[in-house]
Amino acid sequence: MRCQSLKIRRTTNWDTKVEVTQLNNKFAIDDVLLFKQLSSGTTLIEIDSVHAVATISLDGGQVVSWHPKHQAEPVLWVSKRAQYVPGKAIRGGVPVCWPWFGAHPTNAKLPGHGYARITQWSVERTEICDGGSVRVCLSLGESELSKLHWHHKVELKLEIVVGDELAVTLTSTNHSTEEVQLTEGLHTYFNVSDVRGIEVQGLDGTEFVDLTRNNERSVQEGSVTFADELGRIYLNTDKACVIEDLTFKRRIHIEKRSSLSTAVWNPWAKTAATMSDLGVDGWQNMLCVESANALENAVKIPAGASHIHFARYFAEALTSGS
Repeated sequence: MRCQSLKIRRTTNWDTKVEVTQLNNKFAIDDVLLFKQLSSGTTLIEIDSVHAVATISLDGGQVVSWHPKHQAEPVLWVSKRAQYVPGKAIRGGVPVCWPWFGAHPTNAKLPGHGYARITQWSVERTEICDGGSVRVCLSLGESELSKLHWHHKVELKLEIVVGDELAVTLTSTNHSTEEVQLTEGLHTYFNVSDVRGIEVQGLDGTEFVDLTRNNERSVQEGSVTFADELGRIYLNTDKACVIEDLTFKRRIHIEKRSSLSTAVWNPWAKTAATMSDLGVDGWQNMLCVESANALENAVKIPAGASHIHFARYFAEALTSGS
């Protein structure tokens, strides 16, 4: 997809903070892309293009919302109780789990799912692509958190293309002199009508680790359906998945490359009630289907090399014959 860099021609009146003004001066796109800072200090990118409305948080480098204009409902889900506070993960959208997925393998005191999702990212460029999609490129270099949590010199870049499809590319480049091993994931929350009537296709016959049953291993039979809390990591699979939602009359497609794990999660009522940023009924309309490299699917990156993790999401209407 070819994109053209744009010169910026506008500033805004809504915020006088120097950092946000500088971001708008350098990266805003007239009538399409704008930077905004919340009173909490979180900086958001707001996109309103010919194809979609979306929000990206620089805190965590996270796509928070994405609503293609041809869809009646948003494709991504974000909690009504989500906390937009620097240093805290946002409950919803596409959190970036890196450089470890889940708990740290040797130190439980380190943040779950790594530090990328709780660190502020830098903007490298914003562009409009041929056809009207919007590309945002972010980077995460060394920070106080990375020095504290990880001794390797690994640069992380994130490319987000927002259109009637959403594409996310996560590139890890090893600048150290030795091989690096990491786990990672795009912890994507999807908006569904009611998870109790949803099925996830594409994992039939795949071995999984059941996180709700002491990491017991089983093999998936047929589609994944939901009747209670479900937390699974499917291993050694590069297959695309489909979320079928009969009430919303659509299928959400999740395609991926350089990802050999797929995580599926819904906390259900009991666990959701313990989560302050989700709430007792927040679980009903969300479902996580995550492209990942977890457990034995950890990624090894030689010195000087890069690993590119790609995911693409799109929704299509269900017809009476499909």
